[in-house]
Amino acid sequence: MNNFKVILIGNYTCDKQVSMNSFLNILVLGLKNEGFELEIWKPNVCFGYFVKNTNKGIGKWFGYIDKYIITTIFFYIKVLIHKLTQINCIYHICDHSNSIYIPLFPLNKILITCHDVLAIRGALGFKDAYCEASGFGKLLQHFILKNLKKNINIAFVSQNTKNQFIALGANHFQNKYQVIYNGLNADFKKLEIAEVHKLIQKYSNFPSQKYILHVGSNLARKNRVLLVKMLSKLRNNYDGLLCFAGQKPDNHLLQLAADVGVSDRIYFIQNPNHELLNLLYNQCDALVFPSLSEGFGWPIIEAQTCGTPVICSNIEPLPEIGGNGVITANPIYELDFVNSFLSLNDSLLRDNLIQKGFENAQKYTTKKMVNNYIDFYKTIHQ
Repeated sequence: MNNFKVILIGNYTCDKQVSMNSFLNILVLGLKNEGFELEIWKPNVCFGYFVKNTNKGIGKWFGYIDKYIITTIFFYIKVLIHKLTQINCIYHICDHSNSIYIPLFPLNKILITCHDVLAIRGALGFKDAYCEASGFGKLLQHFILKNLKKNINIAFVSQNTKNQFIALGANHFQNKYQVIYNGLNADFKKLEIAEVHKLIQKYSNFPSQKYILHVGSNLARKNRVLLVKMLSKLRNNYDGLLCFAGQKPDNHLLQLAADVGVSDRIYFIQNPNHELLNLLYNQCDALVFPSLSEGFGWPIIEAQTCGTPVICSNIEPLPEIGGNGVITANPIYELDFVNSFLSLNDSLLRDNLIQKGFENAQKYTTKKMVNNYIDFYKTIHQ
C-alpha cells in the first residue's frame, strides 16, 4: 500500500454534455490497480443543470459561476480540511485548463497535466494555433498561463507541447517538467476477419464502398477542407469515399464538396461508438489526418493499433507521436497528401508502414502512462 493519497481533479461536465474526463478515467483505473488510495474532485455543477449547454450563450456564464466561484469555495474548504487533519496527499490536476485552482493548493504537492497550449497561444495572437479567443477567453487564458508558470510540477503529453510552453516565457524547471505520453483510452485493436463481417452486418450505417477515413471535428485546425480538395484531385485514381467520423460536416465543407464535384463521395458517421470506430479504423484504406495544430493526436495511435496506414501533417507533434509509422505531408498542399496516399499502392511500402505503426503504438499503453505518473508522484512526495 502506498503511504500517500492521490487527489485527482477532473473537468467540469454536466449530465447533458459529453464527458471530457477519459484521461481521468483511465488514470483512476490504473492507480487503483496499483493500490493507490484516491479521491476524485470535479468542479460542481449547480447553475449548469438549468441550461441545455454550458458552452455558449447564457449557459456558458452559468458554467463560469459553477467553475470559478462555487467550485473555488468548495475546493478551498476541502484543502483546508486536509491541512487541519494533516492528510498526506498529492493533488493531480488532470487538465491544464483548471490551473486557475493552483493557488488553492500547496505548490510542492501539485502535479498538473498540460494537454496542449493551443488556446493559450491563440489568445496571445499566434495564428498557427488556429484557436481564436473572445475577449473574456483571452483574459481566462492569461490567468491559466500565469498559474502554469509558477514553480509547479507539470507533465506534458508531448515534447512539442513542452517546447511551446517554454517558448511562452516559462522558466525551465528541469526537475519539475516531464513529458508523459498519453496511453490509449480505449481498447483499439486489429480485428479478425470473422469479427469484421459480423460488425459490418450489425452497423447499417457502415460505408458500403472503400473509403479514406478522417476522425475529428469541423474546427479549422482539423483542416477538413484539405481532405475534400484531396479527394477531388484523386478523382481519376481513387473511386472510394471520404468518410468523416465524429462531427457532422458543416455547410461550408459540404458546399466546397459540391463546388469541386465530390458531394456524392462524402460520407459521415456522427459520433460513432467505440466498437464502430474501431471497425472504421480496421477497414479504411488509410487514416488521413492533416491537422494544422494539435496537442497530441489521438487518432494516429488509435489507427496504428488497428493496423491502419496513417498519413498525417508534418507539423509537430504529429511526427513525434506517429514516429516512423506514419507518412507525413505538408498540410497546406493537398497534392502532397494525394501523392502520399497514392504511394500506398506499393504493397511493400504499405505493409512496412503498418508494421512500424504497430511497433510505434506500443509506446502508448495505459500501463506505461500510469507507471510514469506514479514515478512522478514519488518524486514529488520525497
